[in-house]
Amino acid sequence: MSTQIQRYISKQFSMEHKVTDSPKEIKTHLHDRYELFYFISGDLTYYIEGQAYTLSPNDIVITNSRELHRIVFNSKACYERKYIQFKPEYISAFQTDDYNMLYHIENRKLGYCNKIPAEEVFAYKINELWERIEQTTQDSSPESPIMMKAIFIQMLITINKIFSKYNHTYTDRHKYDEKIVAILDYINKNLEEKISLDRLQQKFYVNKYYLCHIFKLNTGFTVIEYITYKRIMSAIELLMSGMPAIDAAHAVGFGDYSTFYKAFRNITGFSPKQYYRK
Repeated sequence: MSTQIQRYISKQFSMEHKVTDSPKEIKTHLHDRYELFYFISGDLTYYIEGQAYTLSPNDIVITNSRELHRIVFNSKACYERKYIQFKPEYISAFQTDDYNMLYHIENRKLGYCNKIPAEEVFAYKINELWERIEQTTQDSSPESPIMMKAIFIQMLITINKIFSKYNHTYTDRHKYDEKIVAILDYINKNLEEKISLDRLQQKFYVNKYYLCHIFKLNTGFTVIEYITYKRIMSAIELLMSGMPAIDAAHAVGFGDYSTFYKAFRNITGFSPKQYYRK
């Protein structure tokens, strides 16, 4: 059972605080927003593009709209979290040619340096900025949306500073499975091709059954599940650019439209046409 402690939703920015007494598996879903996930309590592993992150209270995990991620619960321990989801357009008026607040969020290698540890959250006072945004959402005055955006921009600038430091130091402290990283990189660069377990086995010199095991262990997804999700994510980008659905299906590697349609509807909950209109 989940309890909604706080919720604020607008067209380009949303903020929530939830507690779940006995969490169950969360179905993987796609969203076209960037997400800041503030972990408070629970027993889980956060998988992002081949990296398994173990979280401690007050850690923050940041993902962009191109990073496939999944939460797997290791026990029924009470799960409490906060998160902010936003579209880049929310802060676009404040971007400049000389400074991009989303640079490190957008330009990291997929699955790399997603976590800001609790000690950094407190050291840079991100927790205080988060609390100030929460307080602003409770204010009904006409200036509150402006104040909220101003505080959020402060938060993004602070996160940019942290990521700038991580680019030099944090990557070396996080262990990555080089074989899985190479396989994920190959899949993402060749979605339009026919990618089978036999092909991956041949290319990466690893038994396909062992590959399935280590892939699931490292990503939280089966190989086929991961390929399907990434193809749908790529197809969404093409649809949003105006490409007809049938052309997008073939462009991302689906052999026939009916298979694409079923996968698209199963993952997004909408048909391609409904998703585009939404």
